Amino acid sequence: MGKKTLTSADWRKRVQTEYSKLKQQKKVRHQDDIKMSWLRNRTTIEDGIKNQGDDKAVWVCSEDPPSHSQFIRRAEVKDNEGKIQSIPIKIINSVNPIPNMYQWANIQQNFMVEDETVLHNIPYMGDEVLDQDGMFIEELIKNYDGKVHGDREGGIIEDDIF
Repeated sequence: MGKKTLTSADWRKRVQTEYSKLKQQKKVRHQDDIKMSWLRNRTTIEDGIKNQGDDKAVWVCSEDPPSHSQFIRRAEVKDNEGKIQSIPIKIINSVNPIPNMYQWANIQQNFMVEDETVLHNIPYMGDEVLDQDGMFIEELIKNYDGKVHGDREGGIIEDDIF
């Protein structure tokens, strides 16, 4: 019976080592694939840059007007020699705008911040709230020690501040 458990433990150890080797080989193979892909992409980009040369991309308009151009509105312009140039107006379809993107970042811990010491504005809750509880705004200002944004001490604007 002792030999059976020893054999089982021996097999378990052997399986774990083989599994670790296979896992490591797969990881190395994956890293090599990434390196090779990166090198192939890099050479493709470099070849494209070399072949591109100094040519700039230019939009070339077809010189032949479409068959129905006599019925299309035309744009006319005078060049610097006074010659009038005319071409049919082509309407370009609108493009859907890029959607707004919002991104959220998880944080690992809560951050303690100080409460605001100045009330930046007095909220408007509606006339019903004021009718039900007339002391609401007074209590709110009292909670902020009477400090409301925009209040000056003494209530007088001096020349240097003005």
